[in-house]
Amino acid sequence: MADVTSSPLADPLPSVRALVARYFYGTTAAASAAAAALLMLAQPGPFWQRLLLASGFLALGIAGAALHRQRGPVIDLAVMPVALGTIVLITLTSLGFQWGLNSAAIGFYSLLTCTACAIASVRRGALVALGGALSLTLLAWAEYRHWIAGAEAVADVPLLRRLLNQWLLLAAGLACGALLARVLRQHVAASSEREQRFIGLLGIAADAYWELDTGLRLMHLSIRSGDHRFENQWPPPHCALWELPGRLFDDEVLDALRADLEARRPFREVHVREHQPDGRTRHEVLSGEPRFDRRGVFIGYWGVSRDVTLDMRARAALLATEVRYQDLFSRLPSPLLLHRQGRVLDANPAAAALFGYRDLASMVGQEVFGALAPAEGGPTLPSHLLLEARPGTPSAVPSEFVLRTIDGGQRVVRVSGVTVEADGEPATLSSFLDDTDRRSAEDAVRRSEALLSHLVATSPDVITLTEMSTQRYVMVNDTFVRLTGYTMDEVIGRTADELGIWTSPRDRRRIVEALEGDAVVRDLATHFRIKDGRHLAMLVSAARFEMDNRQYLVLNARDVTVAERARLEREAILENASIGIALTRDRTFQLANPRFEQMFGWHRGSIAGQPGIAVWPDEAAYAAMSEAVGPALARGEQVEYEAPMRRRDGSLFLCRLLARAVDPDRPNGGSTIWIADDVTDRRAVEQALAKARDAAEAASQAKSAFLANTSHELRTPLNALVGLARLAHQPDIDAQLRGQYLEQIIDSAKLLSAIVSDILDLSKVEAGELRLETLPFDLHGLLSSLYRASLPPAQARGLALRLDIDPALPRRVLGDPVRVRQIVGNFLSNALKFTGSGSVRLRARPARRDGVRGRPDPLASESSVRIEVIDTGPGIDPAIQERLFRPFTQGDESTTRRFGGTGLGLSICRELSTLMGGRVGVLSRPGEGSCFWVELPLPTSEEDGAPSAFGPLDNDSPLSGRRVLLVEDNPVNMMIGVTLLEQWGVEVEQAADGQQALEAVAQAARSGRLFDAVLMDVQMPVMSGHEATRRLRQQYDARTLPILALTAAALVSEREQALSAGMNDFLTKPIDAVRLHAALAEAMGLGSL
Repeated sequence: MADVTSSPLADPLPSVRALVARYFYGTTAAASAAAAALLMLAQPGPFWQRLLLASGFLALGIAGAALHRQRGPVIDLAVMPVALGTIVLITLTSLGFQWGLNSAAIGFYSLLTCTACAIASVRRGALVALGGALSLTLLAWAEYRHWIAGAEAVADVPLLRRLLNQWLLLAAGLACGALLARVLRQHVAASSEREQRFIGLLGIAADAYWELDTGLRLMHLSIRSGDHRFENQWPPPHCALWELPGRLFDDEVLDALRADLEARRPFREVHVREHQPDGRTRHEVLSGEPRFDRRGVFIGYWGVSRDVTLDMRARAALLATEVRYQDLFSRLPSPLLLHRQGRVLDANPAAAALFGYRDLASMVGQEVFGALAPAEGGPTLPSHLLLEARPGTPSAVPSEFVLRTIDGGQRVVRVSGVTVEADGEPATLSSFLDDTDRRSAEDAVRRSEALLSHLVATSPDVITLTEMSTQRYVMVNDTFVRLTGYTMDEVIGRTADELGIWTSPRDRRRIVEALEGDAVVRDLATHFRIKDGRHLAMLVSAARFEMDNRQYLVLNARDVTVAERARLEREAILENASIGIALTRDRTFQLANPRFEQMFGWHRGSIAGQPGIAVWPDEAAYAAMSEAVGPALARGEQVEYEAPMRRRDGSLFLCRLLARAVDPDRPNGGSTIWIADDVTDRRAVEQALAKARDAAEAASQAKSAFLANTSHELRTPLNALVGLARLAHQPDIDAQLRGQYLEQIIDSAKLLSAIVSDILDLSKVEAGELRLETLPFDLHGLLSSLYRASLPPAQARGLALRLDIDPALPRRVLGDPVRVRQIVGNFLSNALKFTGSGSVRLRARPARRDGVRGRPDPLASESSVRIEVIDTGPGIDPAIQERLFRPFTQGDESTTRRFGGTGLGLSICRELSTLMGGRVGVLSRPGEGSCFWVELPLPTSEEDGAPSAFGPLDNDSPLSGRRVLLVEDNPVNMMIGVTLLEQWGVEVEQAADGQQALEAVAQAARSGRLFDAVLMDVQMPVMSGHEATRRLRQQYDARTLPILALTAAALVSEREQALSAGMNDFLTKPIDAVRLHAALAEAMGLGSL
């Protein structure tokens, strides 16, 4: 029932009756349902009878439940049918079950009568009571006629008495209902009186009253009419406030309203616009509060709305007026200040700017009149500006003060004021007039007059003032008197013609004629004749002005006699200088001598006025020059700069520039003198000399490296020859071992022979003395022989070697078989040396005449043969390929260390192929192997050992039992060294490179048997002897682990490098057994043997 509440603006009686009626209908529904249940479950009798009666009560209950939810007039109208229906059902039940007047339900008659009186009216209550009386009479008649057995139950009570009792009960109900109706009418009348007073007050404060249900939809709306009465809008709109037709909320306002409604918070003065049919806009504000029942359950909102259209219009008009006032106040150029006792209330931007505040907000509230000081002759204090009189009363006349602004500046101001009202209290509106500029101008005029008098009196130039109508001197300065020799008395009042001042009177006439046309004469060169007859060179400027309606001519003349002489001398120097000289100011050429203009291709006198960038290739070059020399020039320093510069025709040349500010003490903003010299030819000669010097140094370095490599390469096989020969000379070795020694001697001799041959061949090529033979030979056989000779070393390295001869290649050809073998053999040797794994392929075929990609090859002939050696080695970088065929060079420095060689082989191959009319080359990519090739014109032919130097070995050597590590990458040298040491009883362990040497020393140290000495080769693969020695010296000193260099290198620099790496001694190959024995004994601390 919480949602059944009456509106404060509605008649309360219907609301109260509706509330009672709804309770009545609810009770009727509940009682009827209970009666139907009792009839079906707890009463005896025929089923059809009970079913009919239960159906009647159930129908009555349904009707009561339906009416319980209804509102409006139907509630009052349904009271009579429901009450009479209830009486009829009770009557039928009493008759059906033969209860008669003894039925307990008859007591409801009085309750029905009382309720009808309260809900409807006493009249309708009487009608209900009449219906009840008829029911009682009917029941009594039925008992009397013995139609029912009700009289037997209470036989001791007469029927008439029982009927009278029931009638009295019914009358009592009627009386109670009438009394209840009267009480309700009295209380409702009092409530109505209070609500009328409330409505009267509400009519004054509001224009509408509304109520929202729990869904925030309008369920009641009353609008005030013209007579201040509220008229209910029925039916209510049943929509949200913002859904009312024509109502418009701002988005922010609507969001806030919804938030308040959802949070069940009260809201006040929510603005809404209403577009009326006549096109006008109505403004209203809404206020509301949430409603809760006695249990605190939310049951909706109620509130009011107020029409504020007139207020809005008045506010808009006031705002417009205020805006106009503020706009005028802020736009006035005169500073205005509204203050009370000197404290700022408001000000316009002009006032803020005058006092030095950055904005108005920072000025409001400040005490600013303390910044005013009395001006000379003004009042001592601005007290008349701080006293408020009646509004509209002006203050004293404007007074002049000195204003000290907050930024420390000073302004001269005149201040006046008027009393106005602000916020209900008197205040002063002061106006300020800034007289600073006027006072400054007056002071400036006074200073200018004094300064002008001083300048005229002290100027080093001649200054004269002449009246143009009479041409007589009015004023001359002291300089005029000093230069001309005339006194002022002799000049004033006389003309220049009378004094004979102008050597050429025509110059003076030119000045006068020019000034008559309002022109100004500047820097006219002329001559004055002074009193003693001498002539002075003068530079004259003149102007005309009017004063007191008279025309005057002011003339300024400068004595340039000395300057003119100096100018002529400078011009002579510049004209005859052999270098370019130019003067620039503000990045523009002011003057340049003929040599400068000639150097840059400009006609004489044409470069003046051109920008500085005119002689530079582009803006970037000009900017680079400025960045390089600008700071030094700004410091007054002399600079030197060399760069390509541009002639007028666009050609470039190399120019050397010297520059310096004309006034080094004040370089910024002044002129700069430039001296230019064309150094193109000089630098070309210097570059050529430097290039030749670099080439000579490179050749010298290459030959030095060649000599070092050659020394090593010669000593390596030579050491093998001497050592093996000594070993083979021993009388007690078996024949097989001697044969092995001899074979290795032969191989070493061949290697030595090949190196010597390379050196001799290169010498012959450079001398032009190498002779080629032309013999018929078997080309297939030559290639097969090379294949067979290369097969064992290939197999030893684990490489696959293949021979591929094109069947179209002729077998017998004409040429030099020795040189062909030399070229191809060098290619094969290099391929086997540099290829770590994979294969090497020797391929021969006729050369293609179409060249590469189908283009004809002019160097190929029908008899040309192309021989290729293809490997799967590491490949060669393109940068290295370019120098492979140069003398004394290899791929890089590591190549010599890892693989040896003199660097002559490929260069000799190139020279030999060129002498034979062919060519060589290489095709390679890093990581993809290499292909070295030679193309030669080979036309088809139609024609079918010494005694041992070691001496007897001493088996009783003190070295016997010592452990020595021999580090050697050459197998022959390794065998010689091991055999020699073992003959002395030395226990030898072998290592092929520096890395293996480190591992062997580490293993020996772990086993507790460190080597007594290490014989270390220097140039080895993987790790050199120098590097290995440096690492060993990090762990062992020279006494703990002696290290002796044993190398084929014999240069002094190489000995120094070995000793600096930490080696104890330096021994060269071939091995000298006596020296080696002595060095080992001394290193092991056994003394010198």
